[in-house]
Amino acid sequence: MRRFHRKTGSDRGVVAVEFALILPVLLLIVVGTIEFGRVYSQIQVYNGAAREGARCAAVMSSGFAGCDDLGDVQTRIDDASDPYPDPPAATITPSTGCTGDNIGEDISVSWDQPLSLSIPFWDDIEFTSSIEATFRCE
Repeated sequence: MRRFHRKTGSDRGVVAVEFALILPVLLLIVVGTIEFGRVYSQIQVYNGAAREGARCAAVMSSGFAGCDDLGDVQTRIDDASDPYPDPPAATITPSTGCTGDNIGEDISVSWDQPLSLSIPFWDDIEFTSSIEATFRCE
């Protein structure tokens, strides 16, 4: 029995063409994952900064840890949000902060943080995340 082998042409370059077709999808997945991780890290840092600001506001009436007024709260938030840009001005509720009259009540620090995702081959995505932390006045 005789086998017929037919030469179907050259397969050279097929791998390069397949790689060129799949490369944009791979880059989209890899860079997208890195971007999501970067934005998630930013959100975590800002949440930590909000907790630091709320803790500062909660102990303000006792003068503990250098938190004497509401301006110190924003300074603490700005310092804790490094290496990312300083967040917008925080809203402190109640606006008087912790005083001797409201010990035991909750104080919260919050703001709306604009964030953006920049993924190649995709439009930039802009969104706002609400950052908030609550502590009890001491």
